[in-house]
Amino acid sequence: MSENTPGALVVLDRGVDMQMEVVKARMETITRVMANVLEDGKDYGKIPGTDKPTLFKPGAEKLMLTFQMAAARPTIEDLSNADEVRYRVAVPIEAQDGRVLAVGLGEASSNEEKYRWRRPVCDEEFADTPEHLRREKWFRGRSGEKNWKGKQLRTSPADVANTILKMAHKRAFVHGTLLATGASSVFNQDLEDFTAELRESLLDDDEKGSTPAKQVTRASAATGAAATTAAPAAKEPNGNGGKLSDARQVKDVRTFGPKKDNFALTLDSDPNEYTTKDAKLALELEQFKGTDHKIRVRYEDNEWKGKTYHNIKSFAIADAPVPAAAPAPTPSAPLTAGEIPFGQ
Repeated sequence: MSENTPGALVVLDRGVDMQMEVVKARMETITRVMANVLEDGKDYGKIPGTDKPTLFKPGAEKLMLTFQMAAARPTIEDLSNADEVRYRVAVPIEAQDGRVLAVGLGEASSNEEKYRWRRPVCDEEFADTPEHLRREKWFRGRSGEKNWKGKQLRTSPADVANTILKMAHKRAFVHGTLLATGASSVFNQDLEDFTAELRESLLDDDEKGSTPAKQVTRASAATGAAATTAAPAAKEPNGNGGKLSDARQVKDVRTFGPKKDNFALTLDSDPNEYTTKDAKLALELEQFKGTDHKIRVRYEDNEWKGKTYHNIKSFAIADAPVPAAAPAPTPSAPLTAGEIPFGQ
């Protein structure tokens, strides 16, 4: 019987669907680990002006434990010369059965800005140092302060050789972890190793000047799960600030529309569906799915073709203060979407 014959039995290959479920489960695990295990500032950190948090070595180690992977014996390539200590390291990441899942690469050099120069002990040391081993460099002033010039001396490469080797290995290890776990969509790498000046030069002008993310207390950090049962916030009246949803956990974030470029958020025990066209905002919201956090959504109602849409303006973690209606941020303003440690 031909497969085109009416009533013929069609056999479907479920392999691809099953693999998709495995990938989806892994990404959900990464999200849960980030929300409930990894600590902001220790395991990962948000670099101002970047779209994702940066994974640190302790966070990479915890991801490896989560997926029961291990770093195998590294391959070290010595690229040093008389004036530079430089290493390139390859770190294989293995599964429990010994299969190599990925190979992370990392390199470090004593000619990197933060290793090449140091501050002199005193002005006399600076004056006694040969001119080709000393310099004066301009630094950007912080918090409104004027730019300033500082004196620096060339560091002896031998003094930082061990640090350079460990840094190359760390970069390779983090790189391998991101490749093996598929966490690159959630985390950046290496940005914490850049100097402030280099980070600023790499970022777009319109992204500079972002304020550091505020510390967010997990819903269960202080008193356990009970901390997530905060009383729902009252709905705010219409106005420039829009309306405010009750504090609830994220149930789902789905796409809709002909081009799948619209996003709809549903919250537990909330009959409303909240919509947005902001893909980054939708990604943030989706990463709260499966966590014990509750969020509040600020939205406004808009009519289109006879239907009312609840369009999202912003959201905040429920264990933070209620978002202020005023659009301009102030020092006392609550957490906004851009300040939540899940990337933008």
